[in-house]
Amino acid sequence: MWIELVCFIVANASLAALFSIVLYFVVVRNPSTKLAYLTGFGLFLPFWIFAPKVLCSFCDLQNKIFSFCVCVVTPNVSIFRITEAIFGFTPEYAKKSLSSFALYFASPMYLVYDKKSDKFLKVGWTKVLWHLQRFVGFLIFTGLLQSLFTLSSFFPSYGQGTPSNWYHISEIFNPVMWKSSILYAILFQFYLATFGEGLSFVTTLITRRQVVAMMNNPIFGSNSPAEFWGRRWNSLIHTCLKNGVYKPVRKLGGSREMAVLASFVASGLFHEWILPVVIFDHDGPVPGTTSLFFVWQAMLISLEYTVGHWKIVSNITKSLPGLVKTGLVILSGAPLGHWFCDGYVNSNFFVHGHIGLMALLPLKDE
Repeated sequence: MWIELVCFIVANASLAALFSIVLYFVVVRNPSTKLAYLTGFGLFLPFWIFAPKVLCSFCDLQNKIFSFCVCVVTPNVSIFRITEAIFGFTPEYAKKSLSSFALYFASPMYLVYDKKSDKFLKVGWTKVLWHLQRFVGFLIFTGLLQSLFTLSSFFPSYGQGTPSNWYHISEIFNPVMWKSSILYAILFQFYLATFGEGLSFVTTLITRRQVVAMMNNPIFGSNSPAEFWGRRWNSLIHTCLKNGVYKPVRKLGGSREMAVLASFVASGLFHEWILPVVIFDHDGPVPGTTSLFFVWQAMLISLEYTVGHWKIVSNITKSLPGLVKTGLVILSGAPLGHWFCDGYVNSNFFVHGHIGLMALLPLKDE
């Protein structure tokens, strides 16, 4: 599975590199022009929006994890790198030359750029092997963690279809559902950390350039919603949304709160787009609920921006132990967390993860 997955990711990156040639001359060098708007929104974006569905059907991809990695990473990153190019927010180092932009656009991970030397930071074999070791470590740990979901009654089940009461309003206030959502989120975090390290290993191996870490222990290390989403959870998508949505909204005159809301709405919409492509044999989730989860997160961050600087709030925040603040961050996402989780936990997404993670499964009675 892993070798085939690497081959598909390299093929996707190669396609993105070819695609970047046209994008560079048409949009990157002509930002915020009619040409950029017409070709960007009318041609380049639709290509990456519809390409994953065509690819899944053409290759007859059945494994949900495989489909997620192949049809989401490069297309999703490409979509937001196109919008950032349309509005003129492609990083300066990536616009220096066609080769610089092709490397930037094709890489599934963000490469570390050193402003002093005006070059991407190179890495040796020691760093490449370090990423490989971390990938194997996450692979083993995530497999053991998922094993608990199948071997212990304390952990919720998955892959059994959406329960009839999943979207009842009462479940928003159900502590048992909160616990399940938190445990699902922990498992999903380690899935992303595992595949993030895998992408880091492949990217450093091929480009011999240093990459930006994808995950930074968001669930157990965040002291506020803004820190969770802004500095710890999926830095790859965070940077894409910052350059491709947040900055354009600000450029068009939107407030900081409006730009945050737009970024989270965009995040919700691309998650709504992901699920039909990857989880094509699952009836859930209810359309719009994933987006509402992200709108709720935007409201929390906007509230933090609004009252966080108040003296009384600042004093209370400083007096709280870090563990308490982390717990409050986790609890703030729990009430609507199951709306986000539905497409993953109630489909065969985690079931298909057994193959790559070497998770332990109970023996079935014959």
